[in-house]
Amino acid sequence: MTAGNGNPTSHPHAMLNRHIFLTILFLAVCPLMQAQEYLVPIQNRPHEYVLSKSGDSTTLQLPFADDFSNYSGIPDIHRWYGQQCFVNDGYGALPPTIGMATLDALDAHGELYASASTSIFSADTLTSLFVRLDSVLSPYAHMLTPGDSVCLSFYYLPGGGYGNMWERLGDAPEEQDSLILEFYCASENRWILVWSVGGVSSDTLQARTGTRWQYVCIPIKDSRYFNDKFQFRFRNYCSMDANPKTGIVGNSDQWNIDYILLDKGRSSTTPSFRDVAFVDRAPSMLRRYQAMPYKQFRSDEMKDTIGITITNLYNQSLTTHYGYSISDEQGNTISDYNGGYENAPVFLPNHTYQTHLAHARPPINFSYPVGDSPCTFKTIHIVTEGVAGDSHTENDTISFSQIFDNYYAYDDGVAENGYGLTANGSRMYIAYQFTLNEADTLTAIDLYFNSTRNNENIGIQFYLCIWSDDNGKPGTLLYKDTQRQRTVFQGLNQYIRYTLSLPTVVEGTIYVGIEQIGTDYINLGFDRNNDARQHIFAMTSGQWQQSILKGALMIRPCFGQSALLAINQAKHNMDVRVYPSTAHEVIHLQLQECSPEYVTLQIFDMHGRQVYQSSYTENISLTGLSQGMYLLHVIDTKHSQHITKKFIVR
Repeated sequence: MTAGNGNPTSHPHAMLNRHIFLTILFLAVCPLMQAQEYLVPIQNRPHEYVLSKSGDSTTLQLPFADDFSNYSGIPDIHRWYGQQCFVNDGYGALPPTIGMATLDALDAHGELYASASTSIFSADTLTSLFVRLDSVLSPYAHMLTPGDSVCLSFYYLPGGGYGNMWERLGDAPEEQDSLILEFYCASENRWILVWSVGGVSSDTLQARTGTRWQYVCIPIKDSRYFNDKFQFRFRNYCSMDANPKTGIVGNSDQWNIDYILLDKGRSSTTPSFRDVAFVDRAPSMLRRYQAMPYKQFRSDEMKDTIGITITNLYNQSLTTHYGYSISDEQGNTISDYNGGYENAPVFLPNHTYQTHLAHARPPINFSYPVGDSPCTFKTIHIVTEGVAGDSHTENDTISFSQIFDNYYAYDDGVAENGYGLTANGSRMYIAYQFTLNEADTLTAIDLYFNSTRNNENIGIQFYLCIWSDDNGKPGTLLYKDTQRQRTVFQGLNQYIRYTLSLPTVVEGTIYVGIEQIGTDYINLGFDRNNDARQHIFAMTSGQWQQSILKGALMIRPCFGQSALLAINQAKHNMDVRVYPSTAHEVIHLQLQECSPEYVTLQIFDMHGRQVYQSSYTENISLTGLSQGMYLLHVIDTKHSQHITKKFIVR
C-alpha cells in the first residue's frame, strides 16, 4: 500500500483552471487466427476551460452530497475545486446510483501526467470546497462538536471490471498503486491522511467482501476539523507498465468514486440512505441500433421491452412509482407509460434491484412516428418514492435521445477504448454488419480514430470497402474505393466523414469497413457500453472471424445526398476554390496546396450518379447537365486526399 500527503502548502485556492476530459481503461488481447484483436487505452480526454477559477468561493453548509448522477465531465464547481477527475456514467458497472467520478493517470489536459513513469507518481485529485463544520443553520442554528456524529462516507470501485477478460471495462491499479483520502487542517495549514487502500482488482474485493463497490464511512472525531475551513480530498497514485508496447501504453490505474455524503447525526456502520434511484443509463428502444436512417426505420425495429435498473438504498422496502414518456422535437408527447406503484426491495445485503416487471422490464407499446425527414425523439424515465418522492431527486431521472438521420450507429458516440488488429501479414480487414430494410445509396462512411501517444496512428493508409452477406459473414467484395484514405484525428469523439469515390446502391445485409495497408495499430474508437460484437468481423489470413470483444466499433455508414452535403472531412492541406457557386455554362477552379498533375475531378448528381470525370482543368463545361445541385470531388492521387465542393446549375 502506498500513500502520500502532497505539498501541505499547496492550497486549492492557488490551483489553475482544469478541463473536461474522458478516460479509458483496459487492455484485452484474444486470439484471432494468426492475428490478434487488441483493445487499448485511449490516450486523451476532452478538455475545455470553464471559468477563470477552478471552483466556487462559497463555503458550504452540511449536508455535503454528490452522487454524480445528473451531470458529466468536470466535477460540479459549486462543490469541488479542480477538474482533474472525470464525471461519467459508464466507467464502472452498477454503481450505487447512476454516475461516478473516475480518477486515473491523465492530467487536467487529458494527457498522461508529465511525471508518469514506472515508479509511483501522484495523479488526479478531487478536492471539496470549504465546508462549515463549526455550526449548522438548519433546522435551527447551533454549534457542531465531535459529539454530533459527523461522518464522511463514499463508495469506491477499482478499475478493471470483473468477469470475462473480453468484457471488462477499466484498468486495475497495481499492488503498489493507491487511493487515499485526506482532510485539510486549517489551523496547521496541512493535509492529513485519514484513509487509504492499495491497488487491488474488483474481483479480489468481491471475493473478500461479497460486494464490488466498497462502502467506506469515516467518523470525524478530531476537534481540529470543527471550523469553517474544513475540506477533504481524494488522490490516486499510479505507476506505468514497465514494458510498454508501442501505441498501447496509455491511461491506467483507475479508481471510481460514488455517493459521497458528509453530514451530522449519522451511523458509521450502516450504509443506509432513504433514496430510490436509477443505476444504469437510459437505453435505446431500437432492437439493434443507437441511431438509424429515418428512411430505413420500420416498426419491427422496436424492442418489445427495455431493461431498467432501479435500486432502493434504504434499510426497508419502499413503494416506488416508475414511468416514461416520449416527446418529439416540438415537445409534443408521442407516447407515455405508467408502470404504477410497486414495492422496491432493499439493495443490501443481497444486492437486489427492482424485480417487478412493470418497472424492471417495461413494455414498449408504441412505434416512433418517423416521417420522411430527419427527426429526434426524447425519452424521459422517472422513478419516485411513493407519491412525494425522496429528498435526493437528482438520480430519479434519466433520458435518451433517439436519432433518425442518414446513418446507422451501434455505438453511443463515446470511445472508451481503441480497437485494432495485429498480424504478420500486410493486409488486414475489418467489416461491420448492417441490415437495410430497403435499397439505398451508400455515399460515405464515418470513422473515428483515437488520438495516440505521439500521433503514432495518424496517416495509416486504408481503403473503404463494402461486402455482401454470406450466411452471416462478409461475402463477396462489392466495392473497394479507388483512392487510399488516411487516418485523421480532429478531436475527441469527432467522426471523420470519408466519402466514397463512387456512391453505391446497396440492399439487405451488407458489411462496411476497411482494408488496412500495413501492420501499424490503427486504433479505431471502441464503445464499451453497447454490445455489437456479433456484428464485428476481422480477417488477416483468408478467413473471417467474428469478434468476441464486448463493445461497438465507431464506424457509421451514411446514405443519400444529405450525407454528402454534411461532410466533416479529414483535414487536408489541399483546397480548391469553385466559382461561381451558381452557374449556367461553366465553373472555374483554383487549386491550392496541390500539384495539378496528380488531381482527378469527378462530378456526381444528387442521386449519386457520376456525370463527369477528367484530369484537372481550370474550367469545366456544364453543357448537358440539367438544373440542380451537384457535388465536385477533387482527388489528389499522390497524397490520397480529396475534398468535395457543391455547386448549382441553373
